[in-house]
Amino acid sequence: MAEDSKEIFCPAIATMRLLGQKWTLEIVRALIEGKKRFNEISQELDGLNARTLSARLRTLEAEGIVERHLISSIPPWVEYELTQKGQSLNAVIEGMAEWGRRWMEPPK
Repeated sequence: MAEDSKEIFCPAIATMRLLGQKWTLEIVRALIEGKKRFNEISQELDGLNARTLSARLRTLEAEGIVERHLISSIPPWVEYELTQKGQSLNAVIEGMAEWGRRWMEPPK
């Protein structure tokens, strides 16, 4: 591979590609309050289908943003919670909220 053909890493673009996936920030926001089970997240985010939620949670887990905990009870269930890395995204969400309060108009 030629030196000039290497892709240059841009942290801003990498972050936008991860967080810009549909439903990703909504899932993070839902988990900021604490641990939730799959169905709790699904019910909170009306319109998000189970397949997409599962895929986004797997991506967030692979990125170290979400932890998956298997609770061994009868029946067993799974809880999801944000890692420290995931919790740090609250600053991004709050920044977006502040921008929205300043510049966005509520729906009529």
